[in-house]
Amino acid sequence: MKIYISLPISGRSLEEARNEADLMKARLSREGHTPVSPFNIYAGKNPTWKDHICCDLRALADCDAIILCEGWEESRGCNIEHDFARCMGIKIIKQ
Repeated sequence: MKIYISLPISGRSLEEARNEADLMKARLSREGHTPVSPFNIYAGKNPTWKDHICCDLRALADCDAIILCEGWEESRGCNIEHDFARCMGIKIIKQ
C-alpha cells in the first residue's frame, strides 16, 4: 500500500521533523508499504507554505492511505491533509 506520511513540521526544527519522517519511512518499508514523505516532494524553488501544501495534497491524492503521526491534531497542514484524505476516501491511519 502506498502511504503518505503526515507529520507536524512547522514550529520545530527541520532536522527533528525529517528524522521522524525517515523513521516512519523505514517502518512502513519494513512492513512492505511504499512510504511517501513530504520531505521528498519537490515544491519548486523557494517554495512558500502554500506551495508545499498544494504539492503535498497532489502526492496524497495518489496514495492509498495516510498515516497521521503524533501531534497531527495541532498542525494546520496535517489537518488539511486529514480532511482531504477523508473527502477523497483515502484510508486514514492514526498513530
